[in-house]
Amino acid sequence: IQAGKINAKDLLPQQWQSLTASPDPQLASRAQAVQKSAGGAPSADRAEIVKKFIHLADQAGDAAKGKIVFEKNCMVCHALEGRGGQVGPELNGVGARPRSDILMQILDPNRSVEGTYRQWIIKTKDDVIAGRIFAESKTSIELLDPAGMKHVIPREDIVVLKATDKGVMPEGLEAIGPQDLTDLLEYLATSKVKR
Repeated sequence: IQAGKINAKDLLPQQWQSLTASPDPQLASRAQAVQKSAGGAPSADRAEIVKKFIHLADQAGDAAKGKIVFEKNCMVCHALEGRGGQVGPELNGVGARPRSDILMQILDPNRSVEGTYRQWIIKTKDDVIAGRIFAESKTSIELLDPAGMKHVIPREDIVVLKATDKGVMPEGLEAIGPQDLTDLLEYLATSKVKR
């Protein structure tokens, strides 16, 4: 990214979150600096972001375009109508909630983090993996990373197991833009019945 060979926008917000929250302080610091210099760092003041964009909840969008926004930005983690990932909660029936509540969760995902969806960082002697704990046993931990890949890590290989104060849903999704957010809300509003 620094050399200009990769566009900063090619990394998903959840991938940036994993890099910037790395237990390796040098890697985390470098990722934060690169993200900031690339203009992709989320604002630290989520209340201002919510205030700036919350009016979008009252606007009509295009559900067909919102479906494309969902598939590009959300489906890797969330399932809706039987399609999508398992990293975040299933969204069937989310359209029954007020749009302002849905938008608030998109803009300020760490406002309220359910324990099941807390981000954990596991460091082994060879690797660092971030994601949510999907399952665990006496001998191993299964972690779903931001791309939805499942990693089975033997407990004996774990050097650091650390819960973060954030959820797996990344901050910074307002970067997709006001129109895409409006269209996304319109699409999510179509799912009013939990199946």
